[in-house]
Formats: sequence, C-alpha cells, structure tokens
Amino acid sequence: MTAAARLDRARRHLDTPPPAAVPGQLAVEVERPPRPCEDGNPPCRALPTRPYPCGPRCDDHQPGNTRPYYQPRRSTA
Repeated sequence: MTAAARLDRARRHLDTPPPAAVPGQLAVEVERPPRPCEDGNPPCRALPTRPYPCGPRCDDHQPGNTRPYYQPRRSTA
C-alpha cells in the first residue's frame, strides 16, 4: 500500500461519524459518593476530603508538602 493510499484511507476514516453508542459504556456518568479520609489505622473516615496522590485526605491529615495552602483557624482570644 502506498503512502498516498494510506493517507486517503486515514482521511476517509476520520471523516466517518462516530457510532451513536459505544458498547459497554454507560449513557450517563454515575455520580459517586465522596471518598472519606484514608489516613491512619484504623482510617479516619472524615468528610469532606480533597484528592491527593496518596489518597483522599481531610484538612487534619493533609500531606505535609501541601500545608502552605491550608491555614488553620486562629483563636480570637
């Protein structure tokens, strides 16, 4: 197959519309419940959490390298 024939075949393939539904794929995305904090043994299980590479963490168990983004509440004494 020549390069020109391959290019024409690729162009025809790109011009065809996608299928209406992909087999095995859900029509709508299912909403999942939020994941609880996974820090500690036994796990903390607090909500709300933020996603981190080490897993979902609550504000109290936030990874150390992200601490500058969270400032704890200061008492008004």
